[in-house]
Amino acid sequence: MTLAAVTATMRPMKSCVALIGLSGSGKSTLGAQLALRLGWRFVDTDQLIEACAGVPIATLFAERGEEAFRELEQEALLAACQPATVVATGGGCVERPANRALLREHAATIWLQAQPETLVDRLAGTGNRPLLNGDRLAILDRLAQRRNAHYAALADLVLAVDQLTTLEALADIECWVRQGHIMQDLMVRTPGSSYAIVVGPGIIEQLPARLGGLRLQGRVWVVSDSHVLPLYGRQVEEVLRAAHIPVASFAIPAGEAYKTMQTVAMIHDWLLGQGVERGDVVLALGGGVVGDVAGFVAATVLRGIAVLQVPTTVLAMVDSAIGGKTGVDHPAGKNLIGAFHQPQLVLSDTALLTTLPAAERAAGWTEAIKHGMIGDAALFHDLAANVRQLNALQEPQLTDLLRRAAGFKARIVSGDEREAGDRILLNYGHTIGHALEAWSEYRIRHGEAVAIGMCIAAGIAQRLGLLAPEVIEMQRAVLTSFGLPTSVPHDVDAEDLMARTASDKKVRQRRVQWILPTAIGAMTVRRDVPDEIVFEVLRASSEH
Repeated sequence: MTLAAVTATMRPMKSCVALIGLSGSGKSTLGAQLALRLGWRFVDTDQLIEACAGVPIATLFAERGEEAFRELEQEALLAACQPATVVATGGGCVERPANRALLREHAATIWLQAQPETLVDRLAGTGNRPLLNGDRLAILDRLAQRRNAHYAALADLVLAVDQLTTLEALADIECWVRQGHIMQDLMVRTPGSSYAIVVGPGIIEQLPARLGGLRLQGRVWVVSDSHVLPLYGRQVEEVLRAAHIPVASFAIPAGEAYKTMQTVAMIHDWLLGQGVERGDVVLALGGGVVGDVAGFVAATVLRGIAVLQVPTTVLAMVDSAIGGKTGVDHPAGKNLIGAFHQPQLVLSDTALLTTLPAAERAAGWTEAIKHGMIGDAALFHDLAANVRQLNALQEPQLTDLLRRAAGFKARIVSGDEREAGDRILLNYGHTIGHALEAWSEYRIRHGEAVAIGMCIAAGIAQRLGLLAPEVIEMQRAVLTSFGLPTSVPHDVDAEDLMARTASDKKVRQRRVQWILPTAIGAMTVRRDVPDEIVFEVLRASSEH
């Protein structure tokens, strides 16, 4: 590895990369190729200035002077330093204090360091450069003396490029990125697609840059519900319109009762009536119901268009927005009609959770606890240790634990897109949970029903000799600490609940597949659980 130096100071990780250095150091060439490798947007600030000014930089210098150029450069840098972007800066960008402040705040900065003699050779035969007219070696020497201290102070990585080829320099930068110096997106990678999951406060502002990075240039059709659209619809629309992206919004009635084919048809009518095209994008803004319905609409209108998931609930951020499951309910059961349609992006802005009622947030954490029980014991214990911080939406714990829970789901989906293997484990607690939801006519929240279902499954596992009693109590204690129910309502009829499990999607050859815990972070799948044991656990739970 040929890294010349890496600054020892620990700085907050950024999701934008800026290349700095003298003219000829390779910022534009390396930046464009690095962006391709990362799947990010590339912006050359000099090119952006020329596009905005409508004249070459040499003409701009001649007609308006360097100060006018520097003003435009500052505006260009501010516009360029967006998430998921590689920025090639002008060599003199660092001389203005405001630009240095922008780079410190927004970018992981890489100094492409080269000796003036190397730069003179590289610049031979290049076009007119206003600041290099004359003896280029002497000029570059003076510029280096003036700018190098700024480059060094800003640099998160110093890369000596005198003896490096472009490919060697790219390899070094990629190695540095993969060591975790840049905040990288969570990724879902399936045989048919790959997409990012982005989690953090205020990241709704990234929408235009993310759309550009995905080369999605059509109209954005926001599908939300009657609760969420009044809260956040205008914010989303303004962010998109400020970037000159056409957008229109539609709200469905809020609630699981409207997760139906009738609602899908209503959205189809709206889209087709407004002239939706194949290159357009459906943006699902809301919780699990909105995400499932909007995703199914995107999967079916015009035989399939792109969908972006912008979840507004904990449950959707850690579970339902990830994995491409879309669909609606049927009188025979939940989620029985649908399609796999992976999103192009999941953008989870934690700031959108501030208006979510506490009970809804708690219900969402069930799915994160479930992920811990399935296969991430450290996540389980960290959730238990940070209940107070999570209930208060405190950072950085909120983003960290949401991201880790989402990352667990992403890993499962990447290995099993269509539930042919380990993805079935994600249904832990859902067999009884779905039956409880249907029994209550969806008055019991999904997360609350799953919490009860997890306790029932753990009780079954104990009766079968698979699980120690202390693990059951640990699970119950964590669920209780989040304010979640852990026992079946007293008025539930066990036989009725058992009958409802017969229509569950996890039934195979008329036998229910039970996902049962064997420890914190370990599961097994059983199809031989006697009905008598299930009845015993249900009755004991309702009497608890």
